[in-house]
Amino acid sequence: MIREFRYKGETFRVNAHGSPGHEEVFIIHLVDDEEMGEISIDRMTEENDRDAPIDAICIMLCDKLIAEQDIACAEPDGAFVWVEGKRIRDVLPSNEAASH
Repeated sequence: MIREFRYKGETFRVNAHGSPGHEEVFIIHLVDDEEMGEISIDRMTEENDRDAPIDAICIMLCDKLIAEQDIACAEPDGAFVWVEGKRIRDVLPSNEAASH
């Protein structure tokens, strides 16, 4: 899955691949469509809640990236929301694709 979302008034892109709870997840901070910073987690090997949904992992990584890069967020209390129409790629796990 490659998809954009907004969090705390900022735009981010997530690139996640693997099965749920065992993905490699990359978060990129976007400013005017330019990549400004990146953080990632390999949920197969790094400590994390493997039952957490992908949006919770995105929030966790964004909070770390914001702190590490001292990002002054446009809306510090802004909620997480997927950007509609900005889905770049969404690949179904092989067991779901077989049923479609």
